[in-house]
Parts: sequence; structure tokens; C-alpha cells
Amino acid sequence: MPFWPIQIFAILFFVALCPSNAATLKSSQLKDGRVVILISGDLVEGDTEAFKTAVKTANDAGKLVSSIRLNSNGGSLLEGVKLADAVRFGKITTNVGQGATCASACFLVFAAGSMKYANYSARIGVHGASDQSGRETAGSGAATVSMARVAKELGVPAAIIGRMVVTPPSDMVWLSPAELQSMEVSLVGKPSQVAQPDQPPAQQTEATEPVDITPKARAAAKPPTWNEFVEKAVALSAQQNNGTARTMRSCQPELKVCWNVVTFTNKDGFDTGAKVVKDMNDKIVLKEVCTFNATKDIRRCFNWDTEIVHRDMQDSSGNWTKIADD
Repeated sequence: MPFWPIQIFAILFFVALCPSNAATLKSSQLKDGRVVILISGDLVEGDTEAFKTAVKTANDAGKLVSSIRLNSNGGSLLEGVKLADAVRFGKITTNVGQGATCASACFLVFAAGSMKYANYSARIGVHGASDQSGRETAGSGAATVSMARVAKELGVPAAIIGRMVVTPPSDMVWLSPAELQSMEVSLVGKPSQVAQPDQPPAQQTEATEPVDITPKARAAAKPPTWNEFVEKAVALSAQQNNGTARTMRSCQPELKVCWNVVTFTNKDGFDTGAKVVKDMNDKIVLKEVCTFNATKDIRRCFNWDTEIVHRDMQDSSGNWTKIADD
């Protein structure tokens, strides 16, 4: 029986994560008799059945399929979920080798491994879902939520799920060694860079504070991209919350919008949130960063695209009203 409700499969049937070319499956026998299945290329309908057939062939010959090696940019999200379910059910180890890539739908397959291995030179990435034509729609937004639910059931940390949800399908977040280790991935090989003995590791310094995004600071230096800022915000939030970033999602039917936000405490000690607002067609209509006062009833918000800053005040019912432009 599938690990996830049939409703998830119904939603994912209509969406994808990347344009697809059929994957190739190849079985290889190790010296000790165990079998490794290699999957290369984008996932398409039928790949899970081909995988199950390869497992059955090995089992009928008295061989155990010990692991699956992945090298895929993604493909059909539905097929990725189905393949992840088969890998989970078979208690099979997943592996992304030297120089290989596992992104989008492939990430769920990788996360399903009973044990997970990745080479330091491998690239493992996440982002949100799109429809079959590569667009963000209401359906793809629902699929992203379902994908996040699947990832949670597979034990993926909330910080990584948060980055998946807030990253549009046109972009990609490549997970760092520290993030991979947070989901119990064993890293093999050698890191491409080693910090000097008198310098702190990069993952400890990069997350200390998101870059300054005030208009004055942006004018004086190359401004970060939205994804770069969100990446730092998620890392800092996880650092401040025992490895799990604080993320929230809510919808306002009266305004026909939904929003996702990741929150962290800035260097001045105030709560700050990086927020994405989408309409009914899952199109981004607003990207902003808001900092709250000590009592959390006034916030100062910076519009990422227009660089306009305004202040809002919260009433006794919890509704926010703009009170001034800065």
C-alpha cells in the first residue's frame, strides 16, 4: 500500500518539477553479490515500475538490492513520489555519487533511503513545483504543499522543507554539507574547500545575519537576490531554533491570496520575517521583509521589488493596517 494518501497522488498527477527525458535504469552486481540499481536522467511515468521489475529480477535470482544510485535533475513529481515510496518500502539505501546531481523530484527519492550517502562533490537541490508547462499555478501550489508533506513524512528537516516551499520552480537551492548532515546524510569523499585552522567553518559564519537590505545599503553594494536573502534567513532561523527554521503558511480567502514566511531574530533582537505572497494562480504578488517591535503590534516592512518601506499597526482583532510610509 502507498505510504501517502491517494489525494496526494491525485494532486501530483498534473504537475512536474523539471522538463523530462526518460531515465535509464541499470543494475550492477557488487563483489559480495549485492545488487545496485543506477537511475540516470529525468523521472517519467513508468520508471517506478521499471525499478520494481529490476528489484524483482534480482530477488528471483537470490540477490538483494542494497542501494540505488541517483543522477537526475528531477522530472515528474508524481513519479518521484511513487519511486520514493518503493525505495522506502524496500528499505533501500540511496546514494548520490561523485559529480552527480539529484534535484527536484529526485530529492524525494534520495530522502526515502533507509540510509543516505552523498559525495562532497554531488549537488542535491530543492525547489517548488510547477505545472507541466513550467508555470506556477494554483495546482502547482497545492502540489508544493503536498510535496512538503511527503518530505516531512520522510524525515526531511523543517529548515530544508521551508527552503523548498519558498523557492520558485525557476530557481534551485543547492543544499550545503551541513544541511545534508541535518537529514542524516553520510558524506563521503573530500570537501572541495577546508577552512583554515584559525578560521571558523563557513556554515557557522554565513548564517549569523542576513545581509543588510535597506535601500541605502543596497545602493552602496551589489544587492542580494531574493533567494540569497531567504537562504540566509532560513539558515539563521534554524541556527536560532535548535536546527529547525520557523516557517508559517496562511491563506486569506477574502483577499484571494496565500503567504509563506520564514522568521528569525535580527541582530537588534527583534523578530523579522521574509514573506512571499501569492495569488489564486500561485503567482508571486509581493515579496517583503518585515521587522516587528518588542510588543509585536507594529511592524516595519520593506518591499523587495519596489524598495518602498511602510509601517503597519495591528488592531485588537489581529488585523494589520498601514499607518505610514517611511
